[in-house]
Amino acid sequence: MKKFTQCLNIVLTTLVLSLITVKVTLAEPTVLDILTGRAVDTPSAASLVQTGKAHIQQGHFLEAIADFNQAISLNPNLRQAYYYRGIAQRQLKSSPEFREAYVQALTVRGIARLQLGDHRGAIADLNYVIAHDPDSSVAYLHRGLARLSLGQTRIARADFRQASHLEPSLDLADYPHETIALNR
Repeated sequence: MKKFTQCLNIVLTTLVLSLITVKVTLAEPTVLDILTGRAVDTPSAASLVQTGKAHIQQGHFLEAIADFNQAISLNPNLRQAYYYRGIAQRQLKSSPEFREAYVQALTVRGIARLQLGDHRGAIADLNYVIAHDPDSSVAYLHRGLARLSLGQTRIARADFRQASHLEPSLDLADYPHETIALNR
């Protein structure tokens, strides 16, 4: 019995020392979790990084970023997660889908700024939209309205003409009378 107790003490001491000296991440089950059956099927930070890397290779950048964010929340010291998250974010920003979504978002924001009376802000947003989507009749029309509100009638007229050219069915009667007068 004495030898059994000594062996048990040695095993427990070794177990405690291994838990203290080995760097264990928060998400990974500890030896104690495994021995007690408390090891859960939650992914470890390292496995999330691997999954994220696979998502990058498949071109699923949003999923990859989510994996790396979760890995970082489990282990904030995991440098690989930060590194690959940066790669995924850069790839996402350079993707055509991101650029298209960004242009659409700026279109909406430009219109909102116009409605809120921030005409210069609206023009700045809509200038970006037109630079990246020169066929956007909506951007030309609303930039023209913003310019008209600032008293820039000559260049507002050019925007209205371009909007009508791009969208012949555009009914300017839905807009202020000044627009109609400028467009004729």
